[in-house]
Amino acid sequence: MLKTLDFPVKPHVRKYLDVHLGAGPYVLSNTGQYGRMLFHLMRRQIKGKLHHAGTREDCTCVLQLDLRNFPVHQYGLTELTDYTIFQFNDHVDELLKEELYTWVRKCVNRHTTFKAVITDFMAGYDLREEDIQYETLRKAVQRNVNLPALKKKRAKSVVNLSRKTADLSQKTAELSHDSVGLSRYAEVRSLRQQLMRESTGSAS
Repeated sequence: MLKTLDFPVKPHVRKYLDVHLGAGPYVLSNTGQYGRMLFHLMRRQIKGKLHHAGTREDCTCVLQLDLRNFPVHQYGLTELTDYTIFQFNDHVDELLKEELYTWVRKCVNRHTTFKAVITDFMAGYDLREEDIQYETLRKAVQRNVNLPALKKKRAKSVVNLSRKTADLSQKTAELSHDSVGLSRYAEVRSLRQQLMRESTGSAS
């Protein structure tokens, strides 16, 4: 009887899950958004030809599942289908991107660009170009976040600056910008710990 199972995942999915589930084996159960999704997929695996070529080949990392609570004998689990692997990876990928969209909507302002927010997000999850390309995330943001509205908001905020703020010396403006940068840097450094604390309840 299977006691553990290595579930193939893509590198960026693995790093995202490391923050929300921890780096060790994940005890599979029918609770939490990740557990429910896996439990449902594995007990009712769908076979068939996928139109997403290379899905399994792209999964060069694994999420080790502890199956102590999973009735393997009842569901006759012998191997994972390509569809099961694709569905879970696609699900987590969408969660990651939805979180990125929230970052963009919340953080983009006259001091912080879209590029800076995406770069900070990648740093927070230790995502590198070999895990998922910056350009992939940029295009996803471009398709799914209302960029014109955000740009309009940026422009409006600049126009409404008071004359006193606009007349600040160049030196003071540079110091202010540096302060913003340091603040964002500190936020990125503490992000992983913060995400772990916030996701402990929902991941259990």
